[in-house]
Amino acid sequence: MKISVLGLGHMGAAIATHLIDQGQTVTVWNRTAGRASAFASRASVAADAAEALAGADLSILSVLDNAAAHSILEDASEAAAGTLIVNLSSDTPATALALSEWARDRGMRYLSGVMLTPSTIVGQPDSRMLISGATSNLDDAMPVLASIAPDVSVLGSRHELPASFDTALLGVFWTTLAAWAHGTALAKAHGIAGEVIAPHLAAMVNLAAQIGPEFAHDSDHRAYPADTSTIGSTVTTMQHVTAASKDAGVNSALAEAVTVLYERAALEHEHDSPSRVSEAMWRSNEETAGR
Repeated sequence: MKISVLGLGHMGAAIATHLIDQGQTVTVWNRTAGRASAFASRASVAADAAEALAGADLSILSVLDNAAAHSILEDASEAAAGTLIVNLSSDTPATALALSEWARDRGMRYLSGVMLTPSTIVGQPDSRMLISGATSNLDDAMPVLASIAPDVSVLGSRHELPASFDTALLGVFWTTLAAWAHGTALAKAHGIAGEVIAPHLAAMVNLAAQIGPEFAHDSDHRAYPADTSTIGSTVTTMQHVTAASKDAGVNSALAEAVTVLYERAALEHEHDSPSRVSEAMWRSNEETAGR
């Protein structure tokens, strides 16, 4: 199989390297030519995107976002129509769906996906991918996709679903690390080293992971029984965290934002479970839509 990789950032370069190591016939292209030249001794280097797409059985896009992917495919639409495109560029569900529909309307064979692991473990057993699209396209691409990410999950035909998972998971990941940084800063403001507080922070993150499924269950059923604590007490706790941050000269923006969410959810429901914060998430969207 002839495979093209378009976009040679960390992920694209790792994918290209893995496929070359697996003995695949690979063509690479990158908008900044210098990155592609590093592959010149092991792969074909295309002069432009159209050349990379032309003649390829499978073309993998790993670029900044779906606007960049759209630009590439639009500029090389004739060549793109002859290859099976796997777009692994991260973006929003809305842009993923829009690009898939644009590609479909132009007769392109197209799959939408995301990588859920760092570029350093591409091809290893723990490498994870989510992918969606037509069954026939999935069947044709799967041998290559499973090589890149042995833990590959097919989400059906809805092209927005990989990005839906991706944005939800990345939101949790980066918000958690921001909260970790805030906790570290608050501890250091009182003379507690980051390495000292770290095991305690890890324990709190693990506890949150245990409680999280209960939040999900309550959110699905929109029922919030207070079995162990109340959202009213959570509001008080977060007000204390916010005040302590300000007293210590630590940035309080994250603590204030979380406090506002719990305060909003607790209105007239202060004796419900803290999981009622889920309602604040939905209420925000409903209020925005009603404006």
